[in-house]
Amino acid sequence: MKFEESITTIENITNALKNAFPTWQEKQQSYQFLAYNFSYLSLHLPRIIFHTGQYKLVIDGLEITVILDITLRINGTVCFEYQYVINGQCNIETVVEKIQAQINVSYKHYLKRIGAYKNAMSKIELPENVKVNPIFENGLVLDTIKLALKSHHIGVVRDYEYPYQHGRLLYSWSKENTLIEQQLLTREFRAKATEISQGELFLDTWKTVIIGENDKREIFLELYLEKLANYFECQSWIFQCEFMLKEIDDKTTTKQHNYKNLSQQAKVIEALYFSCNRKMINFTNLSIPFKNDYYTQLSKSIIDAIKLDQHIAQTHQHFSALKEHINTAKMHTDTRTEKHTKVLKIFMALNFSAGIASLIPASLDGDLTKFGSSMLPPLVWLTFMCIAMSVFFLESRDKS
Repeated sequence: MKFEESITTIENITNALKNAFPTWQEKQQSYQFLAYNFSYLSLHLPRIIFHTGQYKLVIDGLEITVILDITLRINGTVCFEYQYVINGQCNIETVVEKIQAQINVSYKHYLKRIGAYKNAMSKIELPENVKVNPIFENGLVLDTIKLALKSHHIGVVRDYEYPYQHGRLLYSWSKENTLIEQQLLTREFRAKATEISQGELFLDTWKTVIIGENDKREIFLELYLEKLANYFECQSWIFQCEFMLKEIDDKTTTKQHNYKNLSQQAKVIEALYFSCNRKMINFTNLSIPFKNDYYTQLSKSIIDAIKLDQHIAQTHQHFSALKEHINTAKMHTDTRTEKHTKVLKIFMALNFSAGIASLIPASLDGDLTKFGSSMLPPLVWLTFMCIAMSVFFLESRDKS
């Protein structure tokens, strides 16, 4: 949904979700006093965080505690932050893969229900026999959130929704657990990951490793989730551009467009682009939000790892293609309209000439014997010629 960006909206969303999910507990987000520029915080709204509870499940005979926090942002993104607490020795990646399978199977059912499971997605191989724990039914949570916001008249339903998810995995363990370290910190992973904080953090696109319970862990998670939200916002704009491109194509092909509608749509596209561009400036200019070198360095590493720069560039390319496409459609419609206008000009000229010709009998007072001696017929023919030459001259000039 699209929300009015105000602290009142944040409060209204929070209250609506408290009513919809009475067992959820609100969590407060705090910003480090010496890390952030006040000017940046004055322009940006905080996220809404709820702790939904913790649950127990068993995978391969191993008891696992699952903790789920859900975050909503004013840009319309919803983040499911799962924490799996695993005690005991195991093949960590195999266990996590089985947990993630429940999320993917559950989300497949949600996408099918809303009509977003389509095209090549239908060829994805998923273990259909997986039994999904209720904590992984994200689709039901999303449905309830949207219903709660609509019933409280908070926000406006967008013409396009980006419904997909891309899970990232972050592993964390104590320094004493050497078995897990051997499993996850392989030579191949070390070679491609970015090493930060003297070997306590290894950052890659889809997998991140955090070693030890250090003070910097919470800072990393805060910055990581913020940049991931930026990534998803770009993803949403890219697919919205694709949606609008198809809409323009469909209407142009079926001749449902007219110049006025296209001009109005072009204004909407320009407004959307300016709004998105203003936000994207703050995604990568790290001197705007931070006055702390560590925050800046860490954010830069996260941006590089999740390839946010490339995503921003692709967003700009999609907007450029969209603006070019709408202008081409306007030209096409304008050309079609111009043809109709030219035909109308000719009909009007002929109609005007016919009107002059109709005055001939009246000017002769009904005496047809005067027709030959009157100067009026030559004047009429001269008028016809002048009109024809004028129309021809104007049309030739328009074409050139």
